[in-house]
Amino acid sequence: MQNEDDWLIDDSEEPQDETAAAPWPVLIVDDEPDIHQVTRLALNGIRFLGRPLELISCHSGSEALALLARRDDVALMLLDVVMESEDAGLKVARAVREELGNHRVRIILRTGQPGAAPERDVIESYDINDYKAKTELTRDKLYTAVLGTLRSYRDIMLIEQQRRMLDANRRGLHKVIDASSSIFQLQSIRQFAQGVLEQLQALLFFEQEALYVVVEGGIATLAQDDEPILVLYATGKYAALRDQPLPQQELERFRPAIDTAMQQGGSVFGADHFVGFFRARQGAANLLIIDGPVALSHADRDLVELFCRNATIAFENLMLHAEIEDGQRELIYRLSDMMEDRSPSAGQHVRRVAEYAYLIALALGWSEDDAERLRMVTPLHDLGKMALPDAVLDKPTVLDDQERTLMMRHPQQGFELLDHARSRLLQLAALIARQHHERWDGSGYPQGLAGEAIHPAARIVALADVYDALLNARTYKPAWTRDDTLATIRTGRGTQFDPAVVDAFFHVLPQLEAVTADGHDRGGH
Repeated sequence: MQNEDDWLIDDSEEPQDETAAAPWPVLIVDDEPDIHQVTRLALNGIRFLGRPLELISCHSGSEALALLARRDDVALMLLDVVMESEDAGLKVARAVREELGNHRVRIILRTGQPGAAPERDVIESYDINDYKAKTELTRDKLYTAVLGTLRSYRDIMLIEQQRRMLDANRRGLHKVIDASSSIFQLQSIRQFAQGVLEQLQALLFFEQEALYVVVEGGIATLAQDDEPILVLYATGKYAALRDQPLPQQELERFRPAIDTAMQQGGSVFGADHFVGFFRARQGAANLLIIDGPVALSHADRDLVELFCRNATIAFENLMLHAEIEDGQRELIYRLSDMMEDRSPSAGQHVRRVAEYAYLIALALGWSEDDAERLRMVTPLHDLGKMALPDAVLDKPTVLDDQERTLMMRHPQQGFELLDHARSRLLQLAALIARQHHERWDGSGYPQGLAGEAIHPAARIVALADVYDALLNARTYKPAWTRDDTLATIRTGRGTQFDPAVVDAFFHVLPQLEAVTADGHDRGGH
């Protein structure tokens, strides 16, 4: 007879699991109370990988399904075949896999009536892991079956965890790539923060709660209560802190590690949290805070440091893109201001047309990024008018033929002013400047383009430009009524304007009219 201590086996040949305190949930499903009692006696004191068993009892198939619907962490189910019906256990096994979608829990079917459900038929027809007659499940064999099945469950969960880590790493990389390419989005820095945090968690801190914070003023900021540390992205219990200052309670807890990271310019590995540090040559300090146990090997620490250095390079590139974009935006705004100084009406006109174009582009299904690019460059569509003499630009009467010829040159002149720019934004602005007076039927100028040959952005700006010009007063004409303006646009569908652009225009007309209501220009050509 074996000594009682033999049942305290912890399977020491296996590596100890990190979650050693958590028991293995084992569900006993049987309508006979004696079976529950005998099973509990047989499994009492058994440990696997240093973790005890949590024995849970259900006395019917329906009770078991209700429990499994609430809990998805059950590792093993010892399931009787015959309970409230002769095939109750078989129904439970099928429902667990097909209705609950639980393919992780291991199922050992037990029966006191082997002939009622032949073993070969059951094994072939049901997704179970073993099928035993109750009479053959002695204490030794039950122990062997349970431990072997738990090892199988452990392997499945390790594979599942690795798959989830891979998915998280892929999501993080995707976010970083998105942030690096989406330089027109105001949220690109936050996307970068999310991507970096998710990648770091996937590498070494899977499922631990984390924060990505920015310290704008460096070390001095930490001593000033009126200069908060901003949380750009956070997970778990910290998720609600996104775009908020780091609360004082959390700041005080992480402050020693943050101070050290800021002063040393490197990462800090604490017992119950990690603070990763990286900073661009110019700009704020960025900190990655992982809340939870940090037990990393030297190799893992080197990996984290390498990750933070690479994150610094990626952040610098993102900042460089942002600086270039800000410079281009500033150039466009300054050129628009020059136009407004030359003719006060022009500034109001080009800004409204830019807003109209943005809204119409979104209605056509353009992405937010592309619509924002269009809004940014549209103010330059009349840049060629800068070359016109004041006598033509501000003439209070209708232009004569010679003056009209001069006026009709402004699309080409605007194109020539912008054509040699290497910026994709300014190249788009050049196309719009050149083509915004082309017509869908080919009767426009300066190139006589028709239909799809006209750039989509120019087709949008062409309609937005005409809408604003008709609706507002000019030095040579009064403002048209709303009805007359809309009737002209309807008439121009398919001749002057792209039909799809006209349809999108009317779809967002209330939004366009809200822009119009914000201000009217004071006349001009």
